[in-house]
Amino acid sequence: MSIYRQRAVVIACVLIALLATVGLVWTQDGVNPTTWLGAVVVLFIVLIGLLDPWLRHSGATAPSTTGQLTAATRALATATTSQLRVEAELRELLRPCQLNVTWSAAASELADPKCQPAALSGSIDGLVPWYRRLPSRRLVVLGPAGSGKSSVATLLALGLLEDAAPNDPLPLVLPLGAWNPRVDLRTWMTQRLRDDYPALRNIELYGSYAADLLIEQRRILPILDAFDEVPANLRISALQGIDRAMPPATPVVLTSRRRAYTSTVAKTGPLRNAHVVELESVAEETLAEVLRGSSSRVGASRWEPLLLQLRHDPNGPLAAALGSPLMVWLTRTKYADVATNPTELLDPNRFPDRTTIEEFLLDELVPTLFPEEDAEHLPMTSDHWQPEQAKMWLEFLAARMQQRELPWWELRRLVHRYWLTVLGAISLGLLTALSVGMMVALVNKLTVLDVASWTGASAGCLVSIGTLVNATSKGRNASAAVRFGAARSMLVVSLVSGTAVGLVFGAMFGADPGLISGLSVAIATALRFSLGSPVELSRPPSPEATMARDRALVGLVCLVFGVGVGSAAALLFGAGRTGMVWLGFSSGALLGFVLAVMSRNWWWFTVARAWLAMRGRLPYRLLEFLEDAHKLGVLRQVGARYQFRHARIQDHLAKDSALEQSRSNALR
Repeated sequence: MSIYRQRAVVIACVLIALLATVGLVWTQDGVNPTTWLGAVVVLFIVLIGLLDPWLRHSGATAPSTTGQLTAATRALATATTSQLRVEAELRELLRPCQLNVTWSAAASELADPKCQPAALSGSIDGLVPWYRRLPSRRLVVLGPAGSGKSSVATLLALGLLEDAAPNDPLPLVLPLGAWNPRVDLRTWMTQRLRDDYPALRNIELYGSYAADLLIEQRRILPILDAFDEVPANLRISALQGIDRAMPPATPVVLTSRRRAYTSTVAKTGPLRNAHVVELESVAEETLAEVLRGSSSRVGASRWEPLLLQLRHDPNGPLAAALGSPLMVWLTRTKYADVATNPTELLDPNRFPDRTTIEEFLLDELVPTLFPEEDAEHLPMTSDHWQPEQAKMWLEFLAARMQQRELPWWELRRLVHRYWLTVLGAISLGLLTALSVGMMVALVNKLTVLDVASWTGASAGCLVSIGTLVNATSKGRNASAAVRFGAARSMLVVSLVSGTAVGLVFGAMFGADPGLISGLSVAIATALRFSLGSPVELSRPPSPEATMARDRALVGLVCLVFGVGVGSAAALLFGAGRTGMVWLGFSSGALLGFVLAVMSRNWWWFTVARAWLAMRGRLPYRLLEFLEDAHKLGVLRQVGARYQFRHARIQDHLAKDSALEQSRSNALR
């Protein structure tokens, strides 16, 4: 739905709820409550029927038009630009902290010999104009670990977005570590668009298959980052898959470590029609400018001994370590406080070679960013996390994070599948047993508790079994396909669900409670239709926003079910018996919770988070911790997913986790 249609549905539902409530109060003056509620139900059907996009926009199921795709592209550009700019600022990729990384042409055997000649040397300052001058706009960027390949990809995407012509394709950074080359690249790219930008599924605004058509019509410029993160045994098929999905005339950018790309090209040949460049080490002049610029005038003098050593020994271990942008950032982070002394890196006994310097800087990252005492120079965070705990949590994530990224909705993968399924099923079963038992007790006016107990237990067992079957089915993680017909009709689904619940409650409580309960369920269903997916495609995706939508929907359904059953209890027993009314409200809210969370990722995230928090693996306020780690620079955000800032940081933390585990096993 459009945002205007969404608001109209919400206003209509609130109006109906108010009319039903007011009618229940005023029917004491001679108006028959059944007649009043029946009229309100009819009015609800009329209003929802007028607003139902399935009835008024039956053509919305047709493929996206050119205008709809153009609108989607513009909205995506707005969202992507905002997110990339925030990322660039957090990762200090912009001036005055920007390192002016340079590059030059790679070995000729790594490039397609049919490529048209081009000037293949340049620097960050002229990145976008330089890229636009490439004849094919097909580029491979090579470099060692930490050389700035991902930073170049981010800055290229941001620059192209800020200097875009009307018909330019939308640059999108896609981490190849999350791609299984057995899946067609375009299919994977389409799925990434749907996951990171769920508003693309808004059929009324963007038509059907918007994500598919954006890929098929080449409206997306894929910037494929970290080819070296593809498993070694799949790199040949990965490069061949990129060649198939991206014909020689299609712009594409690929980044990779040199060794991974070189070994693959030796077996398959280079990416067709693509120029290949290699990033160079950080120049001493550039390093001096950045280090001095990161401190005050007084603090800048601390760097002079290091800079003198670099000039004196340009081939020494310190120069080798600080030739990497990643290590430059780690050094600036470690010695950001004017009370620290970077000259300790000059000690030849502690740091005899490049490896010891790099390992020291990696070891010091978490204690520096999560200090024992709050530091004024650090960004504002939601809490003061203890460094030991922060290190332990980050090590756990580094060791368990699959495909280099962590979507919050897949936190369940960090818990053993059977433990998670059993915990979730038992929890929902207990809640169902409690809610159904309370409802049966209401029907029997709390006099036949044995019947309520047995009925609740039976319902709880059925829900637990259903949850187990659903969670272990092969298609549990499959994305919802585009559905057509009555299943997409807000009117039909609301009527069916409301009628079913109304008949059940009518048989149990009578006509009036049946009408109010059925109307409540129908309102909840209509609101779920209108609020179930975001409409603001231009808003940058974030884990917090996607989770908040899930959580809000669960709360909404709980409230509506609680009010409906509570109102039915008030009609049955009288509003003066507040105990019975609250019992009805509680049982309805619990039942609404069970029905709502079965299809929401938020429930499984909550179960997994609680289990991992109880075992000390992760904090319970996980998203707050991850966002703070993102602000501090340990993590980066790609779409609605978190990744470690660099694979080297993740690998280092994962190694520390493995060493700690081996020590614990040895002590046992």
